[in-house]
Amino acid sequence: MNLRIKNIIALFLTFYISLTNVVAQDKLAEEILKKLSNTTKAYSNISIEFEHVFINKSAGINESSIGNLELMGENFRINMPGQLIVNNGITHWIYLKDMNELTITNYDLESEDVLSPNKLFTIYDKDYKNIYVQASSANGERIHIIDLFPKESGPIMKIQLTISVVRNQISKLDLHDKNGGIYTYNIKSFKTNQELPPFTIDIANYPEVEVIDLR
Repeated sequence: MNLRIKNIIALFLTFYISLTNVVAQDKLAEEILKKLSNTTKAYSNISIEFEHVFINKSAGINESSIGNLELMGENFRINMPGQLIVNNGITHWIYLKDMNELTITNYDLESEDVLSPNKLFTIYDKDYKNIYVQASSANGERIHIIDLFPKESGPIMKIQLTISVVRNQISKLDLHDKNGGIYTYNIKSFKTNQELPPFTIDIANYPEVEVIDLR
């Protein structure tokens, strides 16, 4: 067997092994995401404490904040230092604390982008291709890292999920946008099936609030 044929065979074997590994990793990612999806959907609700970091190096932006997020179906509530956002799947309230201003709008789930809180924990269900990145450890906990890439062009180029192996829960989300921005959600506390107050804002609880009703 001459050297040229040997090189061709070696190249073919290398390609075949690489392709086999990619297929195996894709299958592993799909299995992990399916298990994660089934677990997440089994919760009646989710209550999270998080740190949000937004970085855009080209724009010189490095901002961080903390907050609480409560999810139940299409309902969500976000409480952060400067604002309170409440949504019941029909009506959307945004209360700016420093300005004592409340904006009320109708909510259209289909028109919302991937950054909508009630999509953050189910974005891996469809419309994304997935790639298994690696198994690793963080804070003494085994984790899977999986990248998601949208099948259609949009504001988000890539989403990286960090998933706890033992708890089968997302512990970190990184969303990369087309402008070089990275939105990171570090989940500090993840509770499920809690007693949650109604997803609404009672104007009577906000004396002298300025209401902007755009419904």
